[in-house]
Amino acid sequence: MSDIFHEVDEDVRRDKAAELWRRYQTPILILAVLVVAATGAWSYYQTNRQKVAEAANARFEAAVALANEGKTKEAAAVFDALVKDAPKGYQTLARIRAAELREDKARALEELNAIAEDKNVDKLNQEVALLRAALIILESGDRQKMERALGPMMTSNDAFRFSAQEWNGLDALANDDFDEAERVFNILLSDRDAPQSMRQRAAAYRGLLHAKRGPKPAAAAPAGSGATSGNVSVTPVIEPEEGASSSDAPFEVKPSK
Repeated sequence: MSDIFHEVDEDVRRDKAAELWRRYQTPILILAVLVVAATGAWSYYQTNRQKVAEAANARFEAAVALANEGKTKEAAAVFDALVKDAPKGYQTLARIRAAELREDKARALEELNAIAEDKNVDKLNQEVALLRAALIILESGDRQKMERALGPMMTSNDAFRFSAQEWNGLDALANDDFDEAERVFNILLSDRDAPQSMRQRAAAYRGLLHAKRGPKPAAAAPAGSGATSGNVSVTPVIEPEEGASSSDAPFEVKPSK
């Protein structure tokens, strides 16, 4: 008896499934076609995007090679072309490299500053543009412009703050601003977050600074201070208090004869 009811249930389920299919087969088929088409379109888009990026990368590397060979005009022309039709990331990099290669340094600075102020450019590339502009200013020897360009990058948690500090110190050294150069190099040497290679360079720069400036003159003693000329020796006065050891003795400063 139970087998009969089971067969009836199976027939009912089959009838319901057939009815559902007849009712919804068109939407289901349309949805399936749309899913397949969307998957194919996305795959084509990704493949095409990858090909465009690879082509842009090849052109970018070719332009870099031209620049390394000293063919700056040809390289700048390729970079300018990339700015027009390359993917966004390559466009920004090409703008920076093209500006660097300009023979007209005023135009180069203008283009780099425009990149640094462009809201459509990501923060990291804006800072790269600022650094490149600072390098051009460094070559021009304009100390005031250099300080204005690097100032915001040195006083914040900027990704390139150590490079900005190093360049500012070098610029100060080149302009014989020894106190500022030494201050900056000391900051780099004492900052444990600075790269080890940069701290080593800062130590070398400070050595060059000392060689160029010579010994820093000692501060003059104030009048009436009783200071004496000549070498000064420090000797302990052996007058320990009762119950104290000789290591607790005070020190007396005497001029050596």
